[in-house]
Amino acid sequence: MVLKFLSVCFFIAALGFQAVLFAQQQEDFELSSINFEGNEGFSDSELESVLLSKETPWWFWKFLNSFSGLGSPPEYYDSTSIPLDIISLKSYYSVNGFFLAEISYSYNIDTSARDAELTYFIKEGPAFTYGDNQTYGLEALDENLFTQVRPLLHPALDVRYSQEDLNLRFESIVVYLKDFGYMLIEFDSTVISIDTVKHKTSMNTYFNLGSRYLYSEVKIEKEGEGKDLVSNEMIRYVTNINVGDAYSVENIAKSRLRLARTGLFNSINLRGVIEDTIKNFVPLLITGNIGPLNELSPEVFADNELNTFNLGVGASYIRKNFLGDARKLTLRVRFRVTDISNIRFSSGLFEKTFQSEIDLSMLLEQPFLFTRSISGRLEGYLKSYNISSVEYRNFGSILTLTVDMPSYTFINVLNPYLRVDHLAWEVPNFPVELDTFAVDSRTFTTSLGAEVGSNNTNDLFYPTRGRIISLISEIASSDVVWEFREHNTNELKEITDDLGYYYKLQLSLGLFLPVSKDNFTVFGIKAKTGYIQMIKGGPDLISPSQTFFVGGSNSVRGWRARELIPSDQIEYISAPGLNDELKIRGGTFLIEGSFEYRRKFEKEYGFAAFIDYGNTWNGYKKIRWDQLAVAIGTGIRYYSPIAPFRLDFGFKFYDPADKKFIFEKSVFKSMQFHFGIGEAF
Repeated sequence: MVLKFLSVCFFIAALGFQAVLFAQQQEDFELSSINFEGNEGFSDSELESVLLSKETPWWFWKFLNSFSGLGSPPEYYDSTSIPLDIISLKSYYSVNGFFLAEISYSYNIDTSARDAELTYFIKEGPAFTYGDNQTYGLEALDENLFTQVRPLLHPALDVRYSQEDLNLRFESIVVYLKDFGYMLIEFDSTVISIDTVKHKTSMNTYFNLGSRYLYSEVKIEKEGEGKDLVSNEMIRYVTNINVGDAYSVENIAKSRLRLARTGLFNSINLRGVIEDTIKNFVPLLITGNIGPLNELSPEVFADNELNTFNLGVGASYIRKNFLGDARKLTLRVRFRVTDISNIRFSSGLFEKTFQSEIDLSMLLEQPFLFTRSISGRLEGYLKSYNISSVEYRNFGSILTLTVDMPSYTFINVLNPYLRVDHLAWEVPNFPVELDTFAVDSRTFTTSLGAEVGSNNTNDLFYPTRGRIISLISEIASSDVVWEFREHNTNELKEITDDLGYYYKLQLSLGLFLPVSKDNFTVFGIKAKTGYIQMIKGGPDLISPSQTFFVGGSNSVRGWRARELIPSDQIEYISAPGLNDELKIRGGTFLIEGSFEYRRKFEKEYGFAAFIDYGNTWNGYKKIRWDQLAVAIGTGIRYYSPIAPFRLDFGFKFYDPADKKFIFEKSVFKSMQFHFGIGEAF
């Protein structure tokens, strides 16, 4: 008996050892691929995003992870994850209307390559569509409000059921009604019944509407160094919320933004005091910390103006509540070095590539102008800078109005503006082979325009869904003076002075599509076009600063900033190749766009792969598709708490200058790298 007992124990121990050994061996097999068969309603990437099992990453990310915290570690085949994967897949199909989906699997282990393949076989079954829908709890709504939310409550009967779609609809109803006084409205639940014969879903949806609240009073609690220098009456006026108004989340957000624009507050908060409600009245509480009204501070800054990466230093003086009414006055001086990434320190190239700018500016901001739904910004500036051996002097002013637009409407951006701008430029060392050249030219431009747009993206720094539409339109007059001088004597030969009128249009579109459920992968599309049409005079009367340039860190990244300009020239830049070298003037017609794949492999780190295209022409009739520059490239990202920082490597895939593809030339000679702040679009 003892011998039999010991034999059984030994046999069990051996089986256990083999099981452990097999489990350990499984962990050594990398999961090289996850495949799906039979999925017609959803892509492989959509289904893979809900699985516990993960494909092992690309070798480069594994290599990077092996010696740093970047990249991604290898992923291994684990048979215990398969039942959980099947549950996740069935759940995903169910919440998207495929209630009868069946899932099976198979796997293949390659012991020599030490990897494994996993395949899921899917029988989706019929897609269930929406059926009858009964809603309870919104009976107290007036007819007008109920008419607005009715389309969200009743999806079309031929649309496939989607739990995510329903959640978005119900969330939209809650958000919408909170702007009309229903402060405590909540979505309760949905009871769903499925008809397996008709393949329909019937729903009973329940809301807790609550009372419609009005403001009973506006309370203000101030603290901080400047609390006694800012009156409660001024705060109430800027807030623009009055006793008797209906509670509105959107109005509270807009009021908070208006108060923040004044710069008076170190912190500001507005909320309805739910615990102090009486019947259907609620007090509004404004709490804020008010700092000093005078600030003098140095600064070190970086930006992407003119599609180049720039670094600079400066100092600013800020006077808050300037002359009352919450105005803010800012005086600023800045010095910056532009296009840092393209400075060459070798002999003879430094003077050509070193570009700098001195900028003096005065900014006056008014949180309300004409009406409390419009804020105003008046800026005056004086700049001196150089680009490609050309020295520029620029001064002017711009008045910009920001109109508060409802966030739920299609058009939610409206910024009219009036600009007055004087630009003078000269070429100190013009080419000796020219008999004459316009070495001292200037333009005086007055333009009236507006930016109209629509933005519903879900994130400022890393949007994963939504779209951006922007249309800038303006009408302008431009007074242009050219001074032609003799090359040998530098004596004035001729002065040309003329006045032109034109209109300018610029349309930009951005679309962001999520690729993965974790919102770490996104596909972005940008398309941009611009057009300048003369009303009176020729295109030579347009100020160079108003023309279009392509190339740079936010444009076609295989080229430097301002590098893609028309090959044909106008009267005052008539020498062959001169504008190509000096980059004085761009084109009057623009085509530009990008396709970009973005992926975060850590919360703070990511990479991108992109295709950019674009160029400029002097008029749409001169467009030639073989002149469209195309760049490809990749880049890395660091998502700091302040803003994303990026390093992009762009390659000239097709260069219209020589009409050659990247395969016909040295790859590295066609490379251009860019530093940038924020995403390219």
